[in-house]
Amino acid sequence: MSIATGFVDFSTGRDSLVTAPGADSPAEVKVFAFPLLKPIGPAAPGAGIEQPVTTASFLPFGNDYRGGVSLATGWLAGMLGGAKRIVVSQLAGNGTVKIFSSGSALDGGPSLYLQSPMHHGHGAQFREIADFKPFEGSAGTRVATTSTTKGAHLLVSGIESGGADGSVVKYDLVRPTAEATTLQAVRLGQVWTGKASQPAFLGGD
Repeated sequence: MSIATGFVDFSTGRDSLVTAPGADSPAEVKVFAFPLLKPIGPAAPGAGIEQPVTTASFLPFGNDYRGGVSLATGWLAGMLGGAKRIVVSQLAGNGTVKIFSSGSALDGGPSLYLQSPMHHGHGAQFREIADFKPFEGSAGTRVATTSTTKGAHLLVSGIESGGADGSVVKYDLVRPTAEATTLQAVRLGQVWTGKASQPAFLGGD
């Protein structure tokens, strides 16, 4: 199982848990939040421990991909506003990296700000805003984010073409034009390289 945390959903007003199962199961990403208020009325049998509420779920690589994923959250393209983005990468296959957002200037919003607070429900809709393959012929990737003064950079670890050297590469996510509704990954440079047979584990924010 992969787990990350972050303020990815403005509708909850708090950090969320982001999870995905391990290999051999469909890579369904789920977002959980703990309610601020206790339910009104009698407690259900066995209640007493606060339970998280599922606020969103999606399949970033479709129902057929079962190779496991790496998860991270961060303020990628933070100048566009919105909550933190969710980053998902394939631990198998070609190591595709995808980034999801619950709303930002890419969407003309977030629309959350245009509504009365009385109309705010819990549970964001996450939209794919970037998709790229960092390593040619990769056997999977891992992801993390690191904060900057303008948001965050993305770190991706993988195996270089040839299968003998591991690498960690830093990316920035930019809006290619003022009208674009998706982001482009721009490689900033290599952070580390060395002998490795699988993507290096990463630590981030």
